[in-house]
Amino acid sequence: MKLNDEHDLISLLICKRIVGTITNDEQQMLDKWRRQNRHNEQVYQRLTDVNRLQVEYHRYRLTDTERPLAEMKKRLGIGRRLWTIRAVAAAVAILIVGVSAFLLQHRQTEYPLKDSSVATGISAGSTKALMALANGKIVELTADTMRNSTLLSDAKSVNSQVPHVAEQVLITPRGGEFRITLEDGTEVWLNAASRLSYPETFSGQQRRVSLEGEAYFKVAKNEAKPFIVTSGNQEVHVYGTEFNVCAYSDEKDIRTTLVEGSISLRPVNGNQSELMLTPGKQAIFDKTDETARVVSVDTEVITSWRTGVFVFEGQTMEQIIHTLSRWYDFDYEFRDAATAQTIFMGSIPKYSSFNEVCDIFHKLGGVSLRQEGHKVIITAK
Repeated sequence: MKLNDEHDLISLLICKRIVGTITNDEQQMLDKWRRQNRHNEQVYQRLTDVNRLQVEYHRYRLTDTERPLAEMKKRLGIGRRLWTIRAVAAAVAILIVGVSAFLLQHRQTEYPLKDSSVATGISAGSTKALMALANGKIVELTADTMRNSTLLSDAKSVNSQVPHVAEQVLITPRGGEFRITLEDGTEVWLNAASRLSYPETFSGQQRRVSLEGEAYFKVAKNEAKPFIVTSGNQEVHVYGTEFNVCAYSDEKDIRTTLVEGSISLRPVNGNQSELMLTPGKQAIFDKTDETARVVSVDTEVITSWRTGVFVFEGQTMEQIIHTLSRWYDFDYEFRDAATAQTIFMGSIPKYSSFNEVCDIFHKLGGVSLRQEGHKVIITAK
């Protein structure tokens, strides 16, 4: 590795510190850099945080270099030798690049570079949502949990006569995501362009919520009080488990994927018997004829959006672009049907810039994404 400047050297030293190969002299150099100012110490603490490293490792593990289709490899002229690099070496390389990029990003924040080639108007989503309270108040939520708590408390106190069992609605816009913990301890990750309706306090013999869009549920166990998710004309009955529901109104199916535990599915009208799911299975419920079929899936692929990666397996370009349009909030147009039906298999970091997304499709998928205002035009390369 050629060390061009200080941030390259520091990134290497931090990585060696993480993997435990740093020498005494190198440790002294790193400690000296940490003592230079408060910001350096904050950067060091963030980059050596164990929880953060676990998340980054999980993202790396989901990024499978074997996923691209053979035709894409052939198009690029990629040989098998490129895929035989040891996983450990690759992981360390990714870590070095990541640390270096973080340090460089801070430098560019202080001294921004002008680049007229960077597309404007389309960017990755962020943590944001709207909370429509039962008293009619609407609160804008962000990643600042303390701010959220204060605003919600103030808004709820406006009309204290509204019962806690009344419905409130959490709404993520296109380009938004949000995580919330319900009154019973259930955790819900809400994907972009989704809405979750639920009471402030669960009463009675059931814990019932309603979903439109996509969400990942980690349900608090309570066998005496089942957790029920209603999506369109489907109900999911849960006693304590983890599962993903994808129920966007503009899609013909509702896809329920079980990660852990056991759940049952049934139509809202109750005309058919319930369908039981086991971990690793996905129920595909047709909203038109209310029939369901079960398939085996890789749950990490299905739920990758929650951990910072979009993983696509055997999906058409139209399906993929439709998913990305919710997160990056853009309109799109395919110039030919063949491109829309092209199959793509691969991984895209969820928080990548839109330019990086375009490069990935250009290099691996043979597809060109061109921005015209807020619309993206997709053509064959």
